Amino acid sequence: MSTTLSKLCEYETVFVVNSDLADDVVNGEVVDRVKGVVAKMSGEMLREDRWGKRKLSFEMKGAGRGNYVLFHYVGNVGIVEELERSLRNNEHVIRYVTTLNGDVSDIEAKKAEVEKMVRDRAAEKARLESERKEREEKMAERGMDDRGDRGDRGDRDSDRDIGIEDDRE
Repeated sequence: MSTTLSKLCEYETVFVVNSDLADDVVNGEVVDRVKGVVAKMSGEMLREDRWGKRKLSFEMKGAGRGNYVLFHYVGNVGIVEELERSLRNNEHVIRYVTTLNGDVSDIEAKKAEVEKMVRDRAAEKARLESERKEREEKMAERGMDDRGDRGDRGDRDSDRDIGIEDDRE
């Protein structure tokens, strides 16, 4: 590998880890190894986001669920090949995908941009959660369930409920 600096690029890698593994195994073996590859290749981690266990759209390697992890990082062009080689050789990784987000000229500016994006998303999530709680409280005050107050539609009354006797003997 050459020691000359090539242009820096911004990447995102999402990988799916077998959901049968304990969280400490996922953290220890898989995530720490990937962080080590990024550090070894002189990359800079911008953020790490763990999406948790989710259902896969189809079964892969006998697994119906997977533990999703997103890495957002900046590095030289060769970092992706090494990272994907490491993921491919790890028996716990079910699937991975890497996207190129563009060139980076200032790492510190990119870090600030990503931190602002994370803060904005957290604020939006908190706002939506508070709106949801307000809606639930209003519905509870009105005595409605989550499907709304429909009342009686008229088609649910049976003869027994309205007092008509059955003459079919």
